[in-house]
Amino acid sequence: MFYAPIDLPADFPITHPGFSRPPEYAHLHNCFEIGFCWESTGCVFQIGGKIYSCGPGSVTFINDREYHILTNATLENSVWEFINLDPVALLMGWIPPEERMFNLDRLSGHAFRNVYSEEDAPELVRLVKLLLLEMKKEPDKISQSCVRALVWAIFTKLNEYAPESGAELQQGSKEICLLYPALNHISKYYTRPLDIPTLAAKCNMGLTSFRKHFKTGIGMLPLEYINSYRLKAAATLLKNTSRQIVDIAYHTGFPTLSHFNRSFKKQYACTPWFYRAKHRQPEKQLPE
Repeated sequence: MFYAPIDLPADFPITHPGFSRPPEYAHLHNCFEIGFCWESTGCVFQIGGKIYSCGPGSVTFINDREYHILTNATLENSVWEFINLDPVALLMGWIPPEERMFNLDRLSGHAFRNVYSEEDAPELVRLVKLLLLEMKKEPDKISQSCVRALVWAIFTKLNEYAPESGAELQQGSKEICLLYPALNHISKYYTRPLDIPTLAAKCNMGLTSFRKHFKTGIGMLPLEYINSYRLKAAATLLKNTSRQIVDIAYHTGFPTLSHFNRSFKKQYACTPWFYRAKHRQPEKQLPE
């Protein structure tokens, strides 16, 4: 796992956003990361043991304790802007005494959702866009009070979506670290045939031990996880491209269209055609 520390300014610990292509390897930061997707034909974000389908308008919230890797579902690169920050240090002394600081421990782990879209959390997306716009101003024109107010609003709202208890959130983190070689391999090669003995060997485990750690750390068995990853990738392509469904099925690793249709309906409770008709995204424009 690659550790990629971010050098944050001590007096105002938040970075300026910029168009960026995320690293092609799983990595950790030493701070919180907020991302916004401006343009994409579909991508999959793997955060810890969780899998998310992303497209234009998606926002991501990633704690310093969760490794992450973004995989484009097509050969086209996605366009993201990322802000890294230390929200506690940024707001220290600024929060009114009667207000309680948000609990960052709740913003990670199996039960925490890291990715939101304009469809399911428009207020979060709007706040992140406002923060990006403010931070993209010339340094001497950025209002630090405005930035702090937006960060406070974002994390306050995000805590409303977080699990009530943080005690159980770190369960399985040890297993995820052990499984990292397999998870990283799946994210890179999910379009190809994958076999469980090879994945277990990458983690220096026997089959029984590998399946046990996978079930504990991820919450599902390896084949279930691979199938879910492929279906997330397929969902992004259905939403963000006009590719034929049969091409999407083969591209995401399904041997036959019938197998793809059955698997997709089991996970999403609808056919791929119906899913596309309901969720097809309009084209997004890049910011000025």
